[in-house]
Amino acid sequence: EFRRVLFRSHTYTSVVNNIPHINVISEEHDVEKVDLDKIQLPSMSSEEIDSIVVEDTFVHPQEISVWIDPLDATQEYTENLRHFVTVMVCVAVNGNPVIGVIHKPFEKVTAWGWAGPNYKSRTVEEDSKANLASEPNLSTSRIIVSRSHAGEVNGTARAALGEGITVTPAGGAGYKAWEVIKGAQDAYVHTTLIKKWDICAGNAILNSLHGKLTTLKGESIDYSSGADGAEKNTGGVLATMHHHQDYVDKLSNLEVALKSKKH
Repeated sequence: EFRRVLFRSHTYTSVVNNIPHINVISEEHDVEKVDLDKIQLPSMSSEEIDSIVVEDTFVHPQEISVWIDPLDATQEYTENLRHFVTVMVCVAVNGNPVIGVIHKPFEKVTAWGWAGPNYKSRTVEEDSKANLASEPNLSTSRIIVSRSHAGEVNGTARAALGEGITVTPAGGAGYKAWEVIKGAQDAYVHTTLIKKWDICAGNAILNSLHGKLTTLKGESIDYSSGADGAEKNTGGVLATMHHHQDYVDKLSNLEVALKSKKH
């Protein structure tokens, strides 16, 4: 528990201290203070990034919002289901998710993508190759959903898409987005309120691959502000690499169908 608090505090504080002019929104920003001098700072450069990113983009600090989730899948972490656990950072410019990083700390592997120039990590390149070449049949779709409401989505999604679909429960929004990115799942569906730091990084990486992450009604999600309440996304989540509008057409009523459910 001490290591988790230490890491969370270090993640938020180090960003705020080193880049004070940008808007940083984090799940953890009011934790106990720790002596950051005792924590080894990571390298400020990456051989992989330096080899892929060939030019910089200059953006006014006031246009930038950084969304940080220092420990996604907290419940799964406590249950020792550590393959679901990720650390996520997302950079949004004028509300648009541009740079996303998803790190699996227990597997020591990182996925990142920069939408616009569409730079992406070697991990994402390798994971997404087969996905980019194949398009799913909606009637046999593989849908990944939260462990907490898999049963409800299972029944409603089958009614919308057909009995041939497969619904897989999983923990962690970062994990679920990554499963879609690499083609292990065809769509990530979430039907209840979710915080934007849970989905911004996956959104940015999907954008870099020309995939999509939207509300269930197909609306873009605005990541521009961390004002009170602005960190909440209440429209559900749909993430895909293919046929996004077709999924929207089929699943847009899913949020309404489950709105009265309590989780």
